[in-house]
Amino acid sequence: MVGAYRTMQEIVYDTIRDAILSGRYQPGQRLIADELAREVGVSRMPVREALHRLEATGLVTLMPHRAAVVNELSESEIIEIYHIRAVLDGLATRQAAPHLTKADYDRLNALLDEMAAAAKAKDLDRVLRVNRDFHQLIWQAAHSPRLHSLLENLYDASQRFRNISILLPGRLERLTQEHRRIAQALARGDVNKAERFAIEHHEGTARRLLNSIEKKRGQAKE
Repeated sequence: MVGAYRTMQEIVYDTIRDAILSGRYQPGQRLIADELAREVGVSRMPVREALHRLEATGLVTLMPHRAAVVNELSESEIIEIYHIRAVLDGLATRQAAPHLTKADYDRLNALLDEMAAAAKAKDLDRVLRVNRDFHQLIWQAAHSPRLHSLLENLYDASQRFRNISILLPGRLERLTQEHRRIAQALARGDVNKAERFAIEHHEGTARRLLNSIEKKRGQAKE
């Protein structure tokens, strides 16, 4: 019985968390425990537990009367996460270079072609899936389990920002280009450029997100 209850808590937590990360629940949106319970088809208790856990991760802020508010995008969080990701992804790219095989390069090129096709079709879910597969291949080739684990965690932590960034004007079209630069530099054996391109990829994403927030703030004042 305890195991079933714990399993239900995990299901409810993952359901609400995924809705926030995917953008279905928008920043500033009020989440009512009773409404969430009806939507998910459970009692209030696992919903309340899930909201407490989500507050601990920084995704929501608990309010009185069994409610929570989805937190706004944090500029400091964007800067911190993407700066760390840039450094660590650059390191992983450098460490992966000696281990990448012809089969790996063939796979990277196939992923890039799929990413370009998905971007052209505006298939955002597919773009994001391919994006992760591309980075995963490089992380695995780095042969550094701790580094891989850190990058996995940071990738998940930035999912909410990533879902927003690909909606920014021109971002979807540039995504394949930025990844292709990394793959081509690796294929040429130019490790320094590959590392630099990996770093610039993340720093550029952070810069565009921050510019978007600043623009919205300016529009709100008009």
